[in-house]
Amino acid sequence: MPKCEIYQDVKREWRWRRTNKDGEILKFSRQGFEKKEDCEKNGKEEGACTSYKLIV
Repeated sequence: MPKCEIYQDVKREWRWRRTNKDGEILKFSRQGFEKKEDCEKNGKEEGACTSYKLIV
């Protein structure tokens, strides 16, 4: 299963990305979200993400 990461960009908006085991980005959010929960929901709608690793 791909790894799913969630992080805040330079505008302090939440974004997600899905990577393979080699760290290659497979898919990512096209927009930023004010709420972390909205970002996670969008990521789950886009594919198989059941949990996220928070990137600081």
